[in-house]
Amino acid sequence: MKLIEYMPNFLKDIREYNIIFSNEDIELDLLKEKIEKVLDEVIVSSAETYGIDRYEKIYSINNNSNDITTRRFNILSKINNRVPYSYSWLVNKLDNTIGKDNYVITQDVNNYKIKIEILAMFKDIAELLNKDLREQLSANLEITVNLFQTEECMTYFAGIVHTGDFLELRKVI
Repeated sequence: MKLIEYMPNFLKDIREYNIIFSNEDIELDLLKEKIEKVLDEVIVSSAETYGIDRYEKIYSINNNSNDITTRRFNILSKINNRVPYSYSWLVNKLDNTIGKDNYVITQDVNNYKIKIEILAMFKDIAELLNKDLREQLSANLEITVNLFQTEECMTYFAGIVHTGDFLELRKVI
């Protein structure tokens, strides 16, 4: 909505008002963009550099990675670091940090073992998760974090080597 539209009809045709309001509309659009950017930076999952830097400062996290996903994981781990720890807490943590389809949990309740398999593309996060879970879960649990790769994620390389003689053709005039 433009500011000139808020003016009474008899003032809308005055050139000075049109010039003033068109300049003010530009400033208001910039302000609106900045407000939306701030709102995005408050939510960890949508935050970019400014928001991530701010959260790392608040939670005293040392940034060891340039990967934004890894940095978000560190922040979410600090935010979600609370007791009690249950299976549903673990599933919720993995859903929020890695995504529902990117891991598999196998548990052996009788022997107090938990095995978490994470897609190989989340290697950095898997290392942080392993360290984080060892600090958070009780000491009597045996935790194993492994990486796996699906067919969709695999990269195949192929090549052909061809040897032979070359024949040079010339046009005779």
